[in-house]
This record gives sequence, structure tokens and C-alpha cells, in this order.
Amino acid sequence: MQQRIYPQQWHNQHIYPALDCPELEADMSLARANLAELAGFIDGLEQVLGNTDALPDFLREVRLRAQRIRNIGWNVAILAACKGSQDARDVLAKQLASRARALNADLFKTLAPVEDLMLGLPEPEFERLMQDPLLGEEDYRLRHERRLQDQRLPVEAEQLVIGLGTDGLHGWGNLYNDLVGKIRLVIDGREMGLAEASNLLSSPIRALRREAFDAISTGWEGEQETVAAILNALNGWRLELSRQRGKQRVLDALDLSCHQSHIERTTLDTLMAETYNARGLGQRALGLMARQLGITDPGPEDLFAPPPAASSREIPFEEAIEIIAAAFARFDPEMGEFARMMAEKGWIDAAPTPNRRTGAYCTKFAEPVEPRVFITYAGTMDNVITLAHELGHAWHNGLIRDLPMSQRSYPMTLAETASIFAETLVRSALFEQAQTPEQQQAIAWAEADGAATFLVNIPARFDFEQALVTARGQGYVSAQRLKTMTDEAWGRWYEGSLVRYHPLFWAAKAHFSIAGLGFYNYPYLFGYLFSLGVYQQLMSRQAAGETNVAEAYRALLRDTGRMSAEDLVAKHLGQDIREAAFWQGSMALVAAAVDRFEQTCG
Repeated sequence: MQQRIYPQQWHNQHIYPALDCPELEADMSLARANLAELAGFIDGLEQVLGNTDALPDFLREVRLRAQRIRNIGWNVAILAACKGSQDARDVLAKQLASRARALNADLFKTLAPVEDLMLGLPEPEFERLMQDPLLGEEDYRLRHERRLQDQRLPVEAEQLVIGLGTDGLHGWGNLYNDLVGKIRLVIDGREMGLAEASNLLSSPIRALRREAFDAISTGWEGEQETVAAILNALNGWRLELSRQRGKQRVLDALDLSCHQSHIERTTLDTLMAETYNARGLGQRALGLMARQLGITDPGPEDLFAPPPAASSREIPFEEAIEIIAAAFARFDPEMGEFARMMAEKGWIDAAPTPNRRTGAYCTKFAEPVEPRVFITYAGTMDNVITLAHELGHAWHNGLIRDLPMSQRSYPMTLAETASIFAETLVRSALFEQAQTPEQQQAIAWAEADGAATFLVNIPARFDFEQALVTARGQGYVSAQRLKTMTDEAWGRWYEGSLVRYHPLFWAAKAHFSIAGLGFYNYPYLFGYLFSLGVYQQLMSRQAAGETNVAEAYRALLRDTGRMSAEDLVAKHLGQDIREAAFWQGSMALVAAAVDRFEQTCG
């Protein structure tokens, strides 16, 4: 039977036919009108304070009105982001993204008095309101935020922070995205953007990898002062805001990051300590890969090199979808069908385009609740695993689409659990189905590469960002100092497993320039090790004859937006992630994977 050809560009016309269509303009005008009405309605808040009968009705009405406005702002922002990912130079996408950010910021400014009320209510009154079915949908979110009530500024100041952040804080993040679309490189005689160039880092030809790496580094070298300004502005903003908030209790950047990640600081400290103890596993994996490639001087250009047997194997997009769907279906048939549905409906954008942004991600529209996946697909095994990763996010979003919006928002730590679990399903299925030693090594290689990435590269990013935040608290951090800090962080984790490091990694890695979230690194490590623990437990239960394993996994994912990571693990796995034993159990699985890879090396 002939294999189906899937679209490789998004089909978003049913959201809005175009960025400048009348339907979108009408919705934006409606949202603005509704926002003005909501602001007038909230002006009556003081009149219902203390009235136990009128206040719940008032708050319900606020929530319903706000949701309608937020859905429009959310959809428009996502549509603009999708178009901007395809073409970072698209002027209309930039303009629309700015309008959507302004609408969302104005909505949150308008809601600030209500949010301030809910976060500051005495506990008995708060408990009473949470008994209401509609208001209680935000129970977990509000309880979580009430822990930082002493960090709240007066309402007018909170509104000012939100308003200034639209073109201030977020403007710097947008500038970085503009740089990604602007940089053009010439590699192997061809002009290309950063996204296409990044795929060449997975080439089986070392000379081409090195040429791509050098070209990318040169491209960022020319923009290093701009990126240094971006990192200084983002971290300076966060530090100053933290100082302003810390009048009663001072919280450092990691305390605030843990709050955003819905984990305790003890959990993070334990995770990083155990990872440092196990860093040799990742270094060993790097050494084995270099030996197989015949490389005696491994450098950063070799970190994404494919196994030797993969040199001539290009995997078509349609085959990648089938590989992923079949692997998902072995665990949960509906998960496999979901992956095919994503491809059939044009919800995956994979085809290279000019001025395309780098990286891969999963996002979602608010109404209808539909996920979207972005990747620049070039047919490598690394691309297949990345696609599985993003489809794992999409499955997560699909499972919770019927929940209230506040419960569809989950922390990054738990988000990465779903994606890396999906990777593990695909790798395990491919290894079992491999018919030749070369095929087995290709899959074992991917597992070893994961060990090197998560146990060495991700922690090096974390160390670098810690150093950046500390240094920024003392003054402006120069581009040269950023290079030095990168080398120091890589030296601490890679040690002698590489002969040279990547001093411009801070510029080339977009994660450091994300405006809305600092420390966009350790959640990947958390998700990697946590997902391995989940995978082992669920597979053991499946092998023992349990028939509800897929349902148990779904239940875990559905709780990710309504409880902390510690509570989630205690409820669904019966374990304590604050203790070293949990992470050591996952490290044992990583060690087994590296051993398996070494066996395939002969």
C-alpha cells in the first residue's frame, strides 16, 4: 500500500484565514470592547467586598468575561508566533504579536485588583469561595500563588510591571528572535538560515559539521554584543523586580524559579547533587561515541554526530510519523492514533523555510483547544526523536483539553516528563525491532546521546545561568565574561570528555533569552530522570499483567496542572522526589542504557 503523504506546513485557516483577515480584526475589536466593559464592571469591586452573597456572583462574572477575552488574545498570539516561526522577518506577524501581547497585558492589568483580593483574602473566606464549582477551578493555582503573597506589590505597581513588561522585558526576548531570523550563513557553498544550518550539525561528515559549527559561531560572534545586552537586560529586570518585591522576605532567583516549576528547593538541590555525582555516565557516553566515530579530539561540533552506520540513512517525514505512531500505540493505541492525526490535520510544521527560527516546540490554541508542533525536519534519527518529543507534549495537551484553562497550565518540569516519556517509547520500540547490529547501535546511540545531553550539557547550562545571575547582580556582564563563564561551566561538567568547548553557547542557545522564564534548563533534566522512573514503573506493571497502565499514565498527566511535582509523584508513584533514592533509581536506568550502548560498540 502506498504510504500517505502528509502536509508539512500548518493548516491554521480554521482559526483565522489570514493574519490580516476581517474575522481576526473583528475579534480583536470585540475583545477590546469587552475589556473596556470588564474594567467598568471591576470598578464595582469595592461595593461587594464583605458581602458573602454578592461577592461570589461578582467573581464568577469576572471570570467568565475574562475568559472570553483571553481566548481571543491567546489565539491571536499563537497564530502570530506560528507565522513568526516560519519566517522570523514577517512584519505582519511581528505587528500582530505586539497587539496580542498588549491585549493580554491590558487584561491582566484590569484583573489585578481581583487577583490581589484573591491572593490576600483571609483563609476562611478564601476556603468558602473555593467551594464554588466555577471559582474552585482555580483552587490550586491560587493556593500556589498565595505562598508568595508577601512578594506582591501594591495593585498600581503590579499593573505598572505588567504594562512596562510588554515592550520592556518581552521586547528583549523579541529582539533575540529577530536576530535568529536575520543571521544568514554560507555553508558548503549554499546560503541558509540558522535553522537549516543547525541541522547540518547532525551530518555524518565531520568536515561539514565543523564548517556548520564555525559558520554558526561566526554568525553569533557578529551579534555577541547585542545578545550580551539582551541577557543583561532580562536578568537585570528580574533582579530589580525581585528586590522591589523582597521588602518582607528576600527570595533568590532559584527560589522563584522553583516556585514557577512547582517544586521545592530541596528537590532541586537533591536533583543537581545526584546529577553531579553521576556526570561520569554522560562523559563515558561521549567517549564511547567518539571512539566509534574514530575521533580522538571530540569538540562541540561532534555533539550531534550520528552513528557511523547512519551515514546514508535518511528517514522520510511520513516514515518518521509511522515509526512514532507505532511506538506510541504499543503503549496506548489512542496515543498512536493521535500522532497520525496531528500529521493528517496539518498540525505539524516541518518543512524548511527561509528565515526560519531554530529549535522545535509544541504550542496550543485556546479555542478550539488544539496543539501545534514546530520542527525543521531533515530526515535524521535525531529529528525523529525530537519529533517524538514534541508529539509527547501534544498528547499531553490533547489529554487535558477538556479541563479549565487554569488546569491546562502546567509547570515546565512536568511538561518535559510527557515529552521525554514519548522519546523513551520510541527508542525502546526501535531497539527491540532492530534487525541488525548497526540498527541496534543507532538506537543505543540515541540513548547514550540522551545521557550526555541531560547529565552534562543541561547541568552546564544551569551552572552558567547561576553564574550569570550572580554576576549581573554586581553589574553589567560583558560578552567576553559570558564566554569565560560558559567555558568554566562546561569545564565543570564536560571535564576532559571534550578537547574544546563552545564559548558562544550563551548566544547560540535561545533558552537563555526567553523573556518570561529564567532557568529554562533544569526542568529538562528533571523531566528526563522523572520520565525514566515513570517509564520503568509503568512497564513493570504492564509486564506483570496490569491492563490499566495507559490509563494510569493519562491520570498522571491530567494532574500536572493541579498539584505540585512532589504531590504528583507521591500520589501516582508513591515516592518522594526530595530524597536522593528516587533520582538514584533513575540514574541506574541511565547506567544500564550506557552499558547497552557499550555492548553494541563491540
